[in-house]
Amino acid sequence: MARDYRFDEIRPAIERLMTDVPATGTGKQETVACQEALDFDVFWPPHDPGLPDQRRRHPILKGAIETRMIVPSEEPAFAAVSITLTRPRDEMSREFWNNRLAFPDYAWMSQVRVWDANERWLWPNLPCLLRLPGKERVERYGGVDPGKGVDNDFAAVLIRSYDAEGNETGATRAAPFVSAEWHPGDVRGAVDGHTVVHVARSDDLKIPLGEGQPGSAGKFAVWLIYADFMGFDLPSSWPQEPEYAGGALAWFEFEWERKADGTWQTKLRNAAPPGNTGFDWENWVAGVKRP
Repeated sequence: MARDYRFDEIRPAIERLMTDVPATGTGKQETVACQEALDFDVFWPPHDPGLPDQRRRHPILKGAIETRMIVPSEEPAFAAVSITLTRPRDEMSREFWNNRLAFPDYAWMSQVRVWDANERWLWPNLPCLLRLPGKERVERYGGVDPGKGVDNDFAAVLIRSYDAEGNETGATRAAPFVSAEWHPGDVRGAVDGHTVVHVARSDDLKIPLGEGQPGSAGKFAVWLIYADFMGFDLPSSWPQEPEYAGGALAWFEFEWERKADGTWQTKLRNAAPPGNTGFDWENWVAGVKRP
């Protein structure tokens, strides 16, 4: 029988990641100097979080972005960033999810859905739905579209780092930090098409902060994208250049400063993306190793 994994079951494991833990076998200590989290909603199609009618719309996912400023004992400081997506799981939400994402004009949708004995679409396994790595149609829902010849059914997190003046730093100038892997919290062996999982957590992306010395400052931008919008229009306040065949679901800016006394000051906000990622998704996808 499929199990419905709840976020409150995996939250303790996520919180354990935020404590001081020595690196395995090294004795090195990594101190979490400060941390910040922000809740947000994911709409389909996307919706500008600054518009006043947002609260009257029904989100398909509830999100949380977490940032931790980590100061290792013998290495430069870095920020660890992750996004957790949680799907509302009552019956109304199941019907809304199914209807909103039905795409009846695509005949192949009936081939990738998972049906129960009453011919009702089961809750799709959320990490399986979002991830890019893994065996097509087995460890992930996505795969190469036989008509278009591309694989763009995935969600990804991309981060670019900037100095205090807004110039992109060397940490991401050549290549941003990007991941399209999604995990079912701390539940192992549950990335498949039949196990009902409502929570998907991204990789922890680690962003170097230079030396992170007192008096230093910077910021980074975080894009949460889905690579195929299935013909939906982007919001007018969104950058109109697509991300592969999709666009941003949400965008965040994280500002940080280390004061002269060594304390940290941070600010995290969710807003309409000021621009697209500028990333070559098609070539990147081709380089992702999938069995």
